[in-house]
Amino acid sequence: MPFSNPDCPTPNGSNLNLAQLARARSYSYRLFSQLYLRGVTAVSLPYVQQIPELTAVLPLPFDADDAAASHHELFQFNVFAHESFFLSEDGLVGGEKTAVVNQRYFKFGYKPDSSDSQTDQLGQELACLAFLVSQEADAWEADLPLVANQRRTQQQQFLQTHLLTWAPACLLAIQNQTNPFFAELAQLTQALLLEHFATAVSTPPNFLPPAQNILANDKTGFKEIVRFLLLPAFSGIYLSRDDIGQLGRQFELPRGFGSREMMLLNLLRTAVQYDALPPLLTTLQKSCRDWQNKYQQLSDAHPQAAPLIGPWQERAEATENMVAELMASSSIVE
Repeated sequence: MPFSNPDCPTPNGSNLNLAQLARARSYSYRLFSQLYLRGVTAVSLPYVQQIPELTAVLPLPFDADDAAASHHELFQFNVFAHESFFLSEDGLVGGEKTAVVNQRYFKFGYKPDSSDSQTDQLGQELACLAFLVSQEADAWEADLPLVANQRRTQQQQFLQTHLLTWAPACLLAIQNQTNPFFAELAQLTQALLLEHFATAVSTPPNFLPPAQNILANDKTGFKEIVRFLLLPAFSGIYLSRDDIGQLGRQFELPRGFGSREMMLLNLLRTAVQYDALPPLLTTLQKSCRDWQNKYQQLSDAHPQAAPLIGPWQERAEATENMVAELMASSSIVE
């Protein structure tokens, strides 16, 4: 559901509708890109206010400092919205996966602004899509259908090999946080991307690392379990610092400070001390089922993208089974 930009030129000719749709998509991607990269600013505020869904959850009165702090809290401490993070085996940002994204940008003729973030950040990849869709609109307006269709093919390739391999999980993670503005933005972004994707995927692409059965190793302890749970590519779910903090408050357990890994490790260890491990694991099971249901809802609503969403759902299901096995085990090394 792209949004119109009143400042865009009106195309003429037989390709009017296609050009208008591409312009609207380009505007939406460009605006959303800036919001993920910088949050709501004085420059983007008037455009945000043209979108009723976002206006309804925009904190009022608007304060630029508060908006910047809210954006920083979400994307620097809670949700790491990078392709390399969501698809990696080590949970690090950058590296080979970012290099592959950069190669794709170069092939498209797109030069990202990498001054303030890694080029595989969600906002950066949306900016690339905005670039491709804008070029499509230019081609329709110039009555160059071959060029326009070439750009459309590139858009579908970029969605299938990059954005839609990880953005569904990332956007669900954002929706699970307590920031209503970005939760709504994530929902709008999700709908826009999935509606844009028109390619039927006959064979699911192999974009996730090989699945792990960590409980098969009798030396597996809480450290290994925590690391598994916090790597989306293995677990299929996302636990932010705030999510872990909420679990601690729910069961009145200290979780300490520091990294997500340290907080979750402390939470599991103190749960053992306070005889709260079974209900904590039950809650984690429920969270895994919630993730599976959300993935299923996306697949049902957008069957053309189901092969890209299904692998995430399978990982979440495997994690639920792992937690169930953990509940029945008495040999986990703390």
